[in-house]
Amino acid sequence: MIKTEFFETAVKLGYYGIEKGGLFGKKDNVRKYWEDTSIKNLLKPLILDLLSNKNKIRIADFGCGSGEGYELITHILSSDNISQRDFLLNPDQIGLYLGLDISESMVNMGNSIYSKNRNMKFAKADLSKEYPFLDEEPFDIYLSTYSSPSHLTELELKNLVEKIFNHTSGKSYLVLDLFGKFSPEWPCYWNNSDKEMLPYNMSWLHLPAVLNPNDVEEYFVKFWDSESLIKMLNDSAAKLNKEIKIVTKDRSIFTGRHIDTGYYNSHPQSLRYQVNRLFDTDYKGNLEELKPDLSFLETYKEKYPKIIERINDYSNKWNTVINFCNALAEENNNLIKELIETTSDELSEDLKMLAWLYRNSQRFPVDHFLATIMGPQIACVLRNLELNLPDGLGCGHGLFCIVEING
Repeated sequence: MIKTEFFETAVKLGYYGIEKGGLFGKKDNVRKYWEDTSIKNLLKPLILDLLSNKNKIRIADFGCGSGEGYELITHILSSDNISQRDFLLNPDQIGLYLGLDISESMVNMGNSIYSKNRNMKFAKADLSKEYPFLDEEPFDIYLSTYSSPSHLTELELKNLVEKIFNHTSGKSYLVLDLFGKFSPEWPCYWNNSDKEMLPYNMSWLHLPAVLNPNDVEEYFVKFWDSESLIKMLNDSAAKLNKEIKIVTKDRSIFTGRHIDTGYYNSHPQSLRYQVNRLFDTDYKGNLEELKPDLSFLETYKEKYPKIIERINDYSNKWNTVINFCNALAEENNNLIKELIETTSDELSEDLKMLAWLYRNSQRFPVDHFLATIMGPQIACVLRNLELNLPDGLGCGHGLFCIVEING
């Protein structure tokens, strides 16, 4: 007689439920393979720089949730091919991780999950008026991820930044991840005052269902452009005699959470969903539905020429990738050659790689080459377009900012 107690317990714990693909929800494929990857790519040079001068790094994580920033920063792959370490920063190289969050439930969960990690602690804090990190020795990285500082007003964020600048000693880094003001997701906010806190919702959590607007819960956040952010940072640094260097990057320009809902622009487009399909080896992406329609932004061309130029330039390169893949499928060798020869060096190399993959599909014995091999590579090429953009303007869902602080 076969004993089934183990399997009965496993079923009750949910281990044998239906495994859903990452096409929707908070931890979808774009979050994991695009946004997390982009953030890790931006954080990696900071950690390498710090580890070149010290053995342990101290991290303060603002809006930490249950420790998502910790998971990000400790899962950046090491670039040392001969190293036995999988990750660049091991947990034992963290002198202290201090997670701060306004949610007591998140703090309690973090303390529970990492209860065995003596170099980690979580504390409840309203960062609009509470600064418990000041009770600790200076940190090497003051970290925020996924728009947590956008819950603060401009003045509240300025106060927090100045507290951080005052707290630092030697070289350290401030990482701010904010909502971008000029995202194609919400042109209705482009003309609003920089001082305003504006409504935002997480209706994307319910996709593919579409909620009645009356059933959507909203809260208020601050949207930032790079010019306003850089001015605030420079003014605060000058006031406190700190030397700083600032890098900004736009994240998720066409893959932001509300691209698909159309909640704030009345032009829903399934771009994030289709990129999720590309990353998922069980699905094929629909290339035609990956072409963004930006006609609704034309009315802003005269007032915001730099923003529209950046978005259109990005759109042209994005569409080049889609047109190239269609040309491969149609065996249009003239167009394939033309697109490779008329693009930038970085994109040209990516297109050559896609062409090689497609033409050597027989080398990959998988059940569906386009879904399993080609799709994820197309998604990575689209992601590379964003990573290779110049300094951010605030035209992505996220405006990522790294501040190197000296003194």
